[in-house]
Amino acid sequence: MILKQLKQNGIEAVIITFLIVAAMSVSMFYPATVRHIEMPQNGTLLFNSLYEKFFGGISSLTQIVSLFLMAIEIALVVLMNLNYELTRAKSTVFILILSMVSLSYIPHNTLLPEQVANIFITLGIIKVLSSHSVDNAEFMFFDAGLFFGIAALFCIPAAFLLIIGIIALIIYRPYRFSEFVVYLIGFCTPVLFYVSGYYYFESTMEPIWDSYKEAFQAPVYRGLEKPQIISFGLYLVMIASASVFLLQEYPKYNLFASRTYKMFFIFFVLTLLLAASPYFSVQVVRLAVTPLTMLYVTVFNNFPARRTLFAEIFFAMFIVVYMGVQALWFAA
Repeated sequence: MILKQLKQNGIEAVIITFLIVAAMSVSMFYPATVRHIEMPQNGTLLFNSLYEKFFGGISSLTQIVSLFLMAIEIALVVLMNLNYELTRAKSTVFILILSMVSLSYIPHNTLLPEQVANIFITLGIIKVLSSHSVDNAEFMFFDAGLFFGIAALFCIPAAFLLIIGIIALIIYRPYRFSEFVVYLIGFCTPVLFYVSGYYYFESTMEPIWDSYKEAFQAPVYRGLEKPQIISFGLYLVMIASASVFLLQEYPKYNLFASRTYKMFFIFFVLTLLLAASPYFSVQVVRLAVTPLTMLYVTVFNNFPARRTLFAEIFFAMFIVVYMGVQALWFAA
């Protein structure tokens, strides 16, 4: 059984993971799917300037960089799980699930501002989790705010992380005004540095203001192709199934784990609200990769022993549907 092999983390698990991820990744470069790839649509002036300077548009290089950034995301999520033991799942399970979630809608799988933001988001979440067991967490929340602020420098919708940090303060800590202020200072620090530097070199800040005005003036075309509709439908089915499971298992979690899953759930819901906004491309869903991966991994790894067969069937269906979505892009 595939899920059983992945949980053992042996050579068989590595081979299975490699074959599935490779099969999904190679379709990124196939001519029949490349034509569907869309340009980044939620980037800030900083991201767009760097993208044009170093890449100039969609190419094999942007897709290779995308895979490299995805590898960093996987490494950070695995590291976060190892440090805080949110689940006992093996690394291969994380690699497979995060890869499949990230690669499930090909048009968005080139270099995106959300991918750059996700790296700093995960670093910020790690700092938030570190605050749970210490008395004075000002420095940790400053670091968390700093990482969230850097994420917002590259991806406009990532500015909502300001809210996530405040929610984390409420969930994890007794309210302290000093930690709240320090978090806000941390979030604003990279933004102020960038704005100051831009003004120093350009003697104007109008392009920055204009880029944000444009982002909220005209609604974005939100047409979805059939594979994308199936992908998002699968998300809804998986989330519904996972929610039922987590509600049953929630009383068994310790205080730290229950607070963390609560934060991940809020994070995911806020991302969906952003995706529903007419001013952001559906590429913004890419910001939800970390909470979505943690949710999937928790469900697949923690099925009761008496439901092993059901877990294997459920996981096999998960893989088959995701692989089927990939095949649809070849025919689309």
